[in-house]
Amino acid sequence: MRLSYCLCGRITAKLFLVCVLISLTTWYVSWSNCPKASPLSTIPKEDDQSNPDPQIYCADLVSAALREREDQEYADRKEREEKIRDNCPKSVPYETIDVIVNGGEKKIEGRIDLDKNEPYVPFSFVKNYFEIYGGMQKFDKHRILEWRHSYSEIHETKHKYDPKGAFLWFQGYHVEGRQRVLCISGKEEVPVSSQWNPKGHFYPIQIAQYGLSHYSMMQVEGKSRGKTRIFEDAEAEDHNWIANDPNEVQAVYDKERETRVIQFFTPELDGEGISLHIDSSNKEYVLSFDLKILDSGRVAVTLETNNIKQHVINYSTDNKLIEVKNNAIFMGLGNQDGWRRITRNLDTDLRKGLKLMDSKFKKSNIKVVITEIQSIVVYGKGLIDNVTLSRTARLDFFMAAADWFVRNQNDNGGWPITVKRKILEGVEIKPGWYSAMAQGQGMSLLTRAYYHTKNISYLNAALKATSVFKISSEDNGVRATFMDKYHWYEEYPTTPSLYVLNGFIYSLLGLYDLTLAAPAEQREEAAVLFRDGMRSLRNMLLMFDAGSGTFYDLRHISMRAAPNLARWDYHTLHVSLLMFLTSSGIDNDPIFKATSARWAGYTKGKRAKHN
Repeated sequence: MRLSYCLCGRITAKLFLVCVLISLTTWYVSWSNCPKASPLSTIPKEDDQSNPDPQIYCADLVSAALREREDQEYADRKEREEKIRDNCPKSVPYETIDVIVNGGEKKIEGRIDLDKNEPYVPFSFVKNYFEIYGGMQKFDKHRILEWRHSYSEIHETKHKYDPKGAFLWFQGYHVEGRQRVLCISGKEEVPVSSQWNPKGHFYPIQIAQYGLSHYSMMQVEGKSRGKTRIFEDAEAEDHNWIANDPNEVQAVYDKERETRVIQFFTPELDGEGISLHIDSSNKEYVLSFDLKILDSGRVAVTLETNNIKQHVINYSTDNKLIEVKNNAIFMGLGNQDGWRRITRNLDTDLRKGLKLMDSKFKKSNIKVVITEIQSIVVYGKGLIDNVTLSRTARLDFFMAAADWFVRNQNDNGGWPITVKRKILEGVEIKPGWYSAMAQGQGMSLLTRAYYHTKNISYLNAALKATSVFKISSEDNGVRATFMDKYHWYEEYPTTPSLYVLNGFIYSLLGLYDLTLAAPAEQREEAAVLFRDGMRSLRNMLLMFDAGSGTFYDLRHISMRAAPNLARWDYHTLHVSLLMFLTSSGIDNDPIFKATSARWAGYTKGKRAKHN
């Protein structure tokens, strides 16, 4: 923008009129201050020849005053011009250009620096075209452009492997918070997956990871449940439950438990129940209680959130997974016989219910926080004891997953997956299939449960799980054979074989955990399967190298299909697992170290050399 343009844009008719009025006023004031001329003064006198003519003198004064004002106005104008010049856009030596991509496949607008003859294209185009990640950030009061080749981080472990310790980096996993977890089952107390079936099913891989994550976090935090508050244990003479007729409540002695418990009865499962006021505003969201239902019953928990909404979570004696109605959430505990310890994370149950209630919540990052747990209300006929709130229950959640694996193992030693899995058009796995990754992570979970409890049933289940590793994929097992030579344990046992890398390594870690946990006379089968698998990994690993990333599987070889490149989170998982094999001391073969280092470089934009 030119300076003249900036100035002209500020001069108006009103400003011009003001300037004229000021000039006339100044002239008038100066003239009126001059001495008035009399008629006699026009006659020249000899002794007045040295005095100037008054009219000329006053005219000079007016002229001088006007010149002085003009000088001041000029100085003011120059000052304004300098300020305007400073505020006017600087001349930028850039010019708009057309950027023609791939001979006309796409045209975008770019810029060229005329001084340096350097062209520029928009970062938004670069991000999408080259799959770059990042954006503008503020750093130390400066704006910077953050540029990343990968959105995922590599997990590096530098300690020797402890089969009793945390599993890999799973202490950082929050499985129940995943979008594909429909809810935590009230009956089974493990995650219900919505992956491949929106109605929900029990996916062994997800359940194993749920248990392993809580076990790993328990190793980091310790076994303590944190601060625990007991609201009712029936030991006091006066209990805290409130009941109005015809509802009944009393503290009684239970011979089975050899302790006092609360006995309750309401003729209806709706309406007014028997309530225990909690009024807890602390961050203790894990509710636990011992429950024995004698007929049918329901436990309702009322809580308030930061949006000043009241929600009720209902736990009833039926088999429903999760349902919502208005602001109420319903979850089934199943039909139970005898006493049972119920442990629920109210925050998790609330969030899963809100996802079903509100599609907006499902698609956004709405932050809902429980501000108060107000009351617990019981309905039906039964007994309840030891009502507590705590910050965590890692051990309970870990053991719930381990117990699920023991209860649900079939005669083949496997945990069948009950949904169809479609890989490609014409390539799908029918319900009832096994996954080597599920078998392996199940072993890693069960061996840790065995270490923790010394209960042999967990170890026996892990030993039995090796059976499907010896059965080919075509015969409903998990073993594939590459080039009639190398055995591969399939995460997805398709025909032709798929050869998924991360699931195979997870299955090997499960076999390795079992070789360490089992007695010498029982570990040989797992040891043979492990050694056979490691041999295949060493010889087939480089087929997964894509030069700038990795392949998720080998479908481009086995199925003659288009390559399936691993997303960055799976690529970094490949790197992390290979690094773990060497750093933990499980296998120090140089190929794992060299390959993981090269693959780590791909996350920084490095590529394999060309010819």
